[in-house]
This record gives sequence, C-alpha cells and structure tokens, in this order.
Amino acid sequence: MKHSSLLLLLFLLASALLLTGSPAAAQDAIIFESFSTDNHFPRDLTFKATVSSRDGDITSATLVFHLRNEFSSNSLTRGEVTFEPDAQVELSYVWDTSAGTVPGAVVIYYWEVTDSAGNTAQSDEQVVRYEDTRFDWRIVENESVAVWQHDRPEAFGEQVFEIANRAIESQRELYQADLDFQIRILIYNNFDEFAEWNGVVSEFVGGQAFPNQGVTAQIVSAYGSQEYWLNDVIPHEISHLYFSQVTFHLGNTPPTWLNEGLAQYNEFGSHRDALRQVERAAQDGDLISLSKLEHGFGFSNEARTRLAYAEAVSAVTFLVERYGNEGLANLLAAYKRGLVTSEAFPDALGVTPGEFEADWSVWLGLEPGEFATPTPWPLPTFPPSPTPVVLGTAVSQQVTPLPTQSISPTATPLPVPTKTAVPDEPEANLTGYNPMWSMLGACLIALCCGLMAAVLVGAVIWQQRKRTTTSNG
Repeated sequence: MKHSSLLLLLFLLASALLLTGSPAAAQDAIIFESFSTDNHFPRDLTFKATVSSRDGDITSATLVFHLRNEFSSNSLTRGEVTFEPDAQVELSYVWDTSAGTVPGAVVIYYWEVTDSAGNTAQSDEQVVRYEDTRFDWRIVENESVAVWQHDRPEAFGEQVFEIANRAIESQRELYQADLDFQIRILIYNNFDEFAEWNGVVSEFVGGQAFPNQGVTAQIVSAYGSQEYWLNDVIPHEISHLYFSQVTFHLGNTPPTWLNEGLAQYNEFGSHRDALRQVERAAQDGDLISLSKLEHGFGFSNEARTRLAYAEAVSAVTFLVERYGNEGLANLLAAYKRGLVTSEAFPDALGVTPGEFEADWSVWLGLEPGEFATPTPWPLPTFPPSPTPVVLGTAVSQQVTPLPTQSISPTATPLPVPTKTAVPDEPEANLTGYNPMWSMLGACLIALCCGLMAAVLVGAVIWQQRKRTTTSNG
C-alpha cells in the first residue's frame, strides 16, 4: 500500500512537470542566434541581437550591462527595447555616451527576453571593449601592459613601453602581487583629441586614469622632449591602476593619502624637496593629520594642497622604511579582503592608524607625543584620486545610469598635479583661531586707544586752563 501511494505521488509530480514545463525547457524555447555591437565612439555603442522563440512571439527584451569591476545591484544599466512582436526579432539598443565615456572600457552585457508563451530566458554574458576608433593606433604590448599611440614615431611608443615595463616590475616587487589584468596606456597628442570623449575636461587636466578599467589616457605633446615628465607621470598613473587591482573590494576604499602617496613614491624622480617640506611643517607645528586626508584632500589654498601631497609621500616613505615591502603588501591585501582602515592597520602592521601616525611624527623629528590632531574643525576636501566623471546614459525607457567612474586627473607637467577646483571658502584654521574673536579684539583695542586719546587731550586742555588761571591771578 505504501509503495502504491509513493508511485502515485511520483506519477502526479511527473505529470505536473510535463504540463507546466521545466525552467530548462522554457530557456530552450528561446534561442539567441547572434550578438554584435556597432561602435560609434565617442557618440554611442549599439548592442544588437537576433532572437527567436519556438513557442510563440518574442514580446519583450531588456539589455543589462555594466563596466568591469562595476557589478553591484545599483550599478547595472537596464534598458528596455521596443519592437514589433514576432517569432524572430532583431533587437537593437543604443547606449548614448556623448556626455562622456572611457576609451577601451570593458563592457559586460546580457539580454533578458520573454515570449508570448510565458517563457523567459537570459543570454550568456558577452564582453566587448568600447575602443576609440578615431585613429590608426600603433600598439606595443605584453601580458602586463599595452601602449597605444598614433601619428608619432614608433620609437616614441617604445620609449613609453620601456618606462611602463620598468614601473610595473618595480611595483610588482613593492606590492608583492601580480596584476589581475593588463594595463592600457593611451597617448593623445593634444587636448582636443582628449576632450572630444571626456565628460569632465579643463585646461588644467593632462590626463585621466580609470582604475576599474585598467586604463589611463594621457595628453603628451608631440613637441619637445617629454622624457622627464614621462618618467614621473607613467609610473604615477600605473601605480593608481596597480593599487586599484591589489586593493579592490566592493565595500571598501583605502585612504586617499595611501593611494596618492604610493603613486608619488613610485615615480622615478626624486622627492627630496617634498620630504624636507614635511619635516619643516612638523617642526613648525603645521602638519595636517593623516586622518584628515583619508577620504580626500584639497584646499582653496594651493600651499595646503601641496603640503597634503607631500605628507602623503612622506607617510608612505616611512611605511616602507619601517615595515618593508612585506608590511605594505600585507596592508594592501587586508584592504582587498574588505577590512577598513581601523582594522587593516592592526591586522597587517600591528599598530592602530593613530599609533602609525604618532610613529611617523617621531620619524619626522618630533618628540613622542608632541604631535596631535591640529584642529577639530573639518577641512574642505575632495577626492583627488579617484575623481568622478559621469558616464553616458542609455537612450531608452526605464534606464538606470551607469555608476560614476573612477578617474585620476594628471596635471600638465608641474611639481604637484593640478586638481579639480574646489568652492571658494576659507581654509580651515589649524590653531583653533576664530576670526570673530579677532574682530572683537580689534574693536576693544580701538576703543581703548580712543579712551586713552581722550584722556590725554583732556589732560592737555586742563593744563592749559590751569596755566591761564594762574597767569590771570
């Protein structure tokens, strides 16, 4: 009896599956026959697909896409496609990038399709690079780095490639980690070539890095020797891209001072002047706490901005000297595991961020305990790297725009990169000084001076009257 009941239950379940169909059967009913893209850089990228159904007409379709390392639920762009239902349809979706894009961006996408029989299917993920197709690029590359340049002597590309390879080998030893994917360096010959695709441009920007894409685009003039500048800017930008790969975690962002400090530390030029500047600032009691530089830095006062950059490379120099490449590598790996700064420093270096900063101040020549957070007032900040740029939004209904891309402005050849301007506002005072009290004090001093003057004038008049009375008597 029990066996008969079991057989009856199995029969009923099998019948239900035959009547309703399995998910696999529904997926098989919709066939993705082809995928393609049309590149109209920098205006748009068009996604195409041919899809058919065995059970009815294709009635709806949505393209879902994101950029490499941008795959959280709120970073997906979903665009519905309008078309006439049919058993076989040609789908087309236009992603408008005219407001700004990333040359060489890795785009990952798939299609979601439904037919009139209620079947739904999702295509396999497809990958396409949104290449800058405006020029006849000359490419020299290996598995770690690719240099793209156009309308320049071949020797120029080889020069950049040699500098890039030296930088990567040096940073591989420093970070004690390999790259996850190839770094790409694009060289533009003038500002107009760069500005045509860039959504946030200014005359003070000489390039941008897109760490999640492993791409840096630089403006390098075809006139004059650029060797000195290239030996700084190429290792600097590669450091930002390398740093991103060895620390990348969706829920975590390492300190700005660590990222910017390492980018400067990895330049081939000397930073002796920057290190001396920080030593002087320490002796003068003018240091900015590293905790104030964790989420970005920048001041309306250029001198403070330069000090922030100098402090970043100084702190990194101390970190490497004290803890070695292994200590630095452990710290970066801690960030990649998702630890925040308050956890990463004890985990990797055995000290809290505050203890690290105190040790750094002693290394600068201060007495133990002499350096403290200079001011309780918040400092005006902005993230010098990465700095946001808005990617293009899709031309369709119900579109969720792609997330902000990480970029790193590189200034024209100056000792310290020029960054995005910040709103005009007074620099935070580092001594607790309040301008209101200064004005009140000035008023009190003026009042006292006025009273003293009145007393003196009154005394003179009284003396004169006294003399006059005496002479009359």
